[in-house]
Amino acid sequence: MQAAAPSVLTLENDPIVRADLRFALEEAGFDVVAQTGDDAEAVELAREHRPDLVVVRARGETSERILEERHIPIIEVPRPFSSSQVVEAVTGALVAHHEREIRETRATSLSSIESLVENLSFATPTPSELEQSSWERGHVWRRVDTD
Repeated sequence: MQAAAPSVLTLENDPIVRADLRFALEEAGFDVVAQTGDDAEAVELAREHRPDLVVVRARGETSERILEERHIPIIEVPRPFSSSQVVEAVTGALVAHHEREIRETRATSLSSIESLVENLSFATPTPSELEQSSWERGHVWRRVDTD
């Protein structure tokens, strides 16, 4: 099973630059799910398509409005730009975002294990040892609240 290509929304008011961005991103294997030159439309398209990343001409109010609803990378493309610069920036932002998500998930996982171990009445490995062992096997521990 092949993973889906990361999806990208582009916000650029120059149609030629927009086309260049689309070409560079699609050639690199990204899925450009939407593109626009209008700020308000960009917010709506981000809601509708739920992209993994947004490429903008300049960060500003539109970026902030998108970030209020979704915690995704938003990158600003320098002018002039090369295809390799765009691909490197998008790839780097996605990797950094993914690594941050992993760190946050691991922190939540460790917290859940610590809570579980506190409630056990017999000797167990330390929460850190349990969490590391779980990750090595590809499992993630999370607290499931049943309230």
